[in-house]
Amino acid sequence: MEWIAGHWKFILVFTLIHFSLGRSFSVLYAIFNEMSVFFYFPLALAYDYVQIPVYGMILEHSSKSFFPIRWLKKKTDHFLTHLEERPFLKKVMSMGNVGLILLSALPIRGFGILSASIVSFFLKKGRTEGTLLLMTGSFIGIFIIMGIAKGIFKIVALF
Repeated sequence: MEWIAGHWKFILVFTLIHFSLGRSFSVLYAIFNEMSVFFYFPLALAYDYVQIPVYGMILEHSSKSFFPIRWLKKKTDHFLTHLEERPFLKKVMSMGNVGLILLSALPIRGFGILSASIVSFFLKKGRTEGTLLLMTGSFIGIFIIMGIAKGIFKIVALF
């Protein structure tokens, strides 16, 4: 608890980065600022877990017209129109559960919890199954980002 009290600014910035730029950037921020893996790993998972029911609820009630619904519908329409242009994304969606896990895990722009929530909704996954698949992807995604960061540190150390 003492660590949290002394590093609240890092936690606040981590939180803002996670919800604005995504998991990849927040985990990289935590690694570069030498935050404890035992702190940022569960925090990133918890933040992703919080997003899943929010996006799911918005998608389920998409007939209403208040701002967050319109924004998410616009994102969904954008996602679906670009689906035809991206054969890789189409391939991932055709993989079913494994594709859903990959979609939420890969640290590539356009992938993540929002995209995976949309795909999960269109694949008619139940709340429990969809959440489990998305959280598995989030868990794997954090490890991918940690591996990339470690690789970057090793490459930089060579120079």
